[in-house]
Amino acid sequence: MPMTASGGGVLKNDFRQHLSRTCPEQDLRRWFDPLDLSVSESDQSLCVRFPHAYFAAWFETSAKELFEKEIRRFFGPSLAVRYVGSDGNGPARPPLPALAAAREFPFGHRFTFDTFLANEKNHFPLALSREVAQGGEVRYNPFLICGPPGSGKTHLLRAMANAVSRSKSGNDIFFGSIADIQNRFADAGPHRHETRSAIAASAWLFIDELTDLRRTPELEQELVFLFNAFHDAGKQMVFTSRERVSGCGFFGASLKSRLEWGLMVHLKAPDLDVRLACVEQASRDKRLGMTRDQIATLASRFEGFRQLEGVLLRIEAYRRHTGLDLTEAEFSRHIRLTEDQAAPELSPERILAVCAEHFGLAVADILGQSRRKELVFARQAAMTLCRTLLGMSYPALGKAFGGKDHSTVLYSIRKFQKIQEDDRETKLLFRQLAKKCRQGGPA
Repeated sequence: MPMTASGGGVLKNDFRQHLSRTCPEQDLRRWFDPLDLSVSESDQSLCVRFPHAYFAAWFETSAKELFEKEIRRFFGPSLAVRYVGSDGNGPARPPLPALAAAREFPFGHRFTFDTFLANEKNHFPLALSREVAQGGEVRYNPFLICGPPGSGKTHLLRAMANAVSRSKSGNDIFFGSIADIQNRFADAGPHRHETRSAIAASAWLFIDELTDLRRTPELEQELVFLFNAFHDAGKQMVFTSRERVSGCGFFGASLKSRLEWGLMVHLKAPDLDVRLACVEQASRDKRLGMTRDQIATLASRFEGFRQLEGVLLRIEAYRRHTGLDLTEAEFSRHIRLTEDQAAPELSPERILAVCAEHFGLAVADILGQSRRKELVFARQAAMTLCRTLLGMSYPALGKAFGGKDHSTVLYSIRKFQKIQEDDRETKLLFRQLAKKCRQGGPA
């Protein structure tokens, strides 16, 4: 995770979400929430401040080992950690040892081509990724890796960046997500041109998940500028996307046509044999002691790498904290907990589908221009849900809802919010729709 993209508060919230996958809420409140975290970008270190000396002493014996292990997992092994007292003058604990892997794998030591599990169905994307990462003649520019969530796009992107880093310094590589780029421009204020020029000065450009532009369409012109700068200079660009370019109707014509200049490969979701290999390797490396039947059960129940990693992380935490073997009852409990957390990806399309089903309308009609009363109400509800659940900007909402002006979107949302204030049934309806959007199953 790029350190430059988050302030202390945002960083702490992001890291807390990571910890919540394996740590009970009451434990996080006891040992994590009292910590004050701050980041030093100059030396890539994390400063941890304790509320008082007694807490520091307790943390040293009760929580430090888990904290540092998850720090390495979340930020990578290169991050140094310093501990200080509440006054800032206490003795600082020496940083975590600088590992050789941190120099060799600046984008995460777990992300290499060798650890990317694939069968013949994904042989072509893997082979081309290796070829592009070797450098030399820029033949496929941009190189676009598409695939559904959990197919390994980010792993492959980080593996490419790690491979490139062996011949390039960190300053020659820009690696980030759409959110990272948005934060950089937001922090730059009136000096956006300096941020733009700094990114364009890199020799390689790696951007993860282009489809997140749906929520920040104002960044599209910045990406077009960066695209032109890299393409004109003959410098390599690599992107990932959940959807093929042809299916990204929210891309403007300029960006869409430029993305189609290059080469697009498509990762398929991992097959059962790949998932079996993934679980077997994790059980062996982490000494989870899982039986063949348990390995087969996990591989068949969870189809994406992310879900598999989540349940494996939960089992690892249980084994570490209890020191007990994994009983069948405990194994089943971890599966249930992971399945309860699994939910469809929340998106404007999901919200529109839920509203269309509830009101008995077609999505195309909700996105259209008709002023029929029932269509206007459904459209206002869908816009308000997108604003509330996804945090989409008004220009982004306008684009997602058929190219409407942002002022029209603003008026619609305020109108629906006023109806909720005056009508209890509408407020209850909104809560029901929001709950259904978050839940699984058909829309």
